[in-house]
Amino acid sequence: MNTIIIGPARIGDAPGIANMSRNLIEPGLPWTWTPRRVATHMRQRQSMVVVARSGTQLAGFVMAQFGNDDVHLTLLGVAETHRNAGVGRKLVAWVEDSAVVAGLFLVKLEVRARNHVARRFYAKVGYKESGVVQGYYSGVEDAIKLSRDLRVTAARD
Repeated sequence: MNTIIIGPARIGDAPGIANMSRNLIEPGLPWTWTPRRVATHMRQRQSMVVVARSGTQLAGFVMAQFGNDDVHLTLLGVAETHRNAGVGRKLVAWVEDSAVVAGLFLVKLEVRARNHVARRFYAKVGYKESGVVQGYYSGVEDAIKLSRDLRVTAARD
């Protein structure tokens, strides 16, 4: 396996990110994170999109929105060929480190209720489940709300 390089996404990455979202995150749902929507997200000042590359291949991505009080981790996807290799952890760490630099210490996200793999992953990296949103995903599936207070981590470091 090639070395994984993590860094800011380029606008040309939007179609690859959108396709990964459709295949990894949105199966069984309407395709909402289209290339156009991803590109729009990338152009927003308060947004961050980071990719993981293995050579020329997209190995993963993370998207986040920075608010006044917290960061919303919008999407995280890791190609099946790169799972369990620390890619997801590195992408989440990039968002968390950026949040702390921005003076924001709370990261929030939602995950599909039936996505037990994602729920276990987020638990391993310190996220706590905080509630359920009925029908969040196009009225088809509930979401589990998760959050992480980065001040707890910063106090230990």
